[in-house]
Amino acid sequence: MSGHDRRAFPRAEAAWPATVESADGRVVSGEVVNLSLSGMKVRSDTDTEAAVGNIVTVRVTLPSEAGRLEMVGTVVRRDRESIGVAFLKMSDSPAGRVTPFVSRGDMRRRFPRVPVSLPIRVEGGSEGTAHGHTVDLSASGGRVITDQRLVEGDVVVVELPACPGLERLRLPAVVWEAYSGGAVLVFANLAPKEFDRLQEYVANCQPRGSRPSSV
Repeated sequence: MSGHDRRAFPRAEAAWPATVESADGRVVSGEVVNLSLSGMKVRSDTDTEAAVGNIVTVRVTLPSEAGRLEMVGTVVRRDRESIGVAFLKMSDSPAGRVTPFVSRGDMRRRFPRVPVSLPIRVEGGSEGTAHGHTVDLSASGGRVITDQRLVEGDVVVVELPACPGLERLRLPAVVWEAYSGGAVLVFANLAPKEFDRLQEYVANCQPRGSRPSSV
């Protein structure tokens, strides 16, 4: 962002949980540390691998039960622990609120979503360990039904069972959305080998001859 942009849109300090999804579908968790109506700075302990010029999707949990935002932007600068993202679109909200962007289908889901019911274990949540099953699964996350309430923003570990030819998976994830009886999980901070194993796992879950959802 240029100096003119920074003058036109004053920056405010923040400390909001966020995830950043890069062009290859990998997701890392982090924190928005400042923002304006033209962009934001996101800090993460894990390298996002998003280079300057890449398009990313940033999902942010707002404070005081104000909801969640999903924004598509371009990485305009980066250092060892953070990236600067310039929004591709702006809202004309009279309140000046940074609002969600509706991203294109190829940006919203780069990997097939497979309807599949698998037993799962979710550890590390605020309400304790939960058991349940998947509703659908992709290399970026999935919808689950659980016997224990999951809390939005919690960082958890999801255990997926072994299947023919593949070992069980234990994957870090963020509870992106929670509702009565279930939640939407986003896998975050996966090592490259973990991500490859997850893609293979999801592909193995797809019944032969079927076409997974892409929306």
